Amino acid sequence: MNPLIAATLVGFMLGSNCGWFFTDLYYSAEISHLKTEQAESLAAAEQLYLQRYQQEIARGDALSAQLSTTETQLQTRTQEVQRAISQVTTGKRCLDSAAVRLLNRAPRVDSAVPETTAPSVTESGAIATDTDVAGWIGGAQYQYDLCRARLNTLIDFETGRLDERANYE
Repeated sequence: MNPLIAATLVGFMLGSNCGWFFTDLYYSAEISHLKTEQAESLAAAEQLYLQRYQQEIARGDALSAQLSTTETQLQTRTQEVQRAISQVTTGKRCLDSAAVRLLNRAPRVDSAVPETTAPSVTESGAIATDTDVAGWIGGAQYQYDLCRARLNTLIDFETGRLDERANYE
């Protein structure tokens, strides 16, 4: 074999190995740098999401406390109204037996709506007094206000989430 060709081959192999070695070192360092950046970015994202999660929990807790206070106030007001009904009503006939029978046969979608708490002549199915009707109205107002308060709290929670999301985008 020609010494020039042998020297060229040795030089080529040595250059290739050195090139491979230094290229490997360079790209290993680049990959290591990218992995470090990715880990830092992931840690920052986790921290941000944890912060947002804690803010949502705090906001939810505050809204729940506010709703609980509202429910207590509604319940207290309804109890006061129910107690006062007997003082402002006369117990006079308000609905005749046909109307009471019709209403008693009306299908109820939600059996959770409470009956009137006052003793009533309607138990016999005869008539409904103004006291009975006023008691039912007070109960219906309580149920409506309670439902409205709960829905408003859900709306406030969702609206707050949308507002927060807009702030981060």
